[in-house]
Amino acid sequence: MNWDQVLNSEALAWAIAAIAAFSAVAIGSWAAERRKEREAFYRNEAIKKIAEMQGNTPEPVLQVLREALRPKPESPWASAAWGPRAMRARYQSETIQRIADTQGSAAALEYMLDDRRKAERRQREGLKLGGMITTGVGVGLFVFLRAIVPDEPVYLVGIIPFLVGAALLIYAYFMAPNE
Repeated sequence: MNWDQVLNSEALAWAIAAIAAFSAVAIGSWAAERRKEREAFYRNEAIKKIAEMQGNTPEPVLQVLREALRPKPESPWASAAWGPRAMRARYQSETIQRIADTQGSAAALEYMLDDRRKAERRQREGLKLGGMITTGVGVGLFVFLRAIVPDEPVYLVGIIPFLVGAALLIYAYFMAPNE
């Protein structure tokens, strides 16, 4: 084995180690964010259940439920792990709780339904945009590879992202649930 092969194998080992380390960090922060997001989601669902009761529940029971739904105090290190989605879920939970306390359960329920409609619309628009971008990447890859390697059918690789983008567009326009 010559010196170049040793250097290449060392570089490959370091690259794999770096990829593994950054992947572990990314997965750890993602898992922490998802946990916080789920907690906020379940808190929202509980508030929704309270809002749907509309006066049938005695005040002591509502008070116990409100206390149970209050966010727990966190350490300064825990708040650093919050990502944008978890922060938004927490803010939404607090907003719904304030609306329910001040304007009543009907206003809180209307706010949640409107927010859900907006989220579904954003998701559909995101699917459309992702489909158009992926389809464009497929066409560009097809043309680029055809120009670079005209003798070999390598350009057919562009069909893969093109079909993925087409599937996203078909789902977004025809199969995704509408309002």
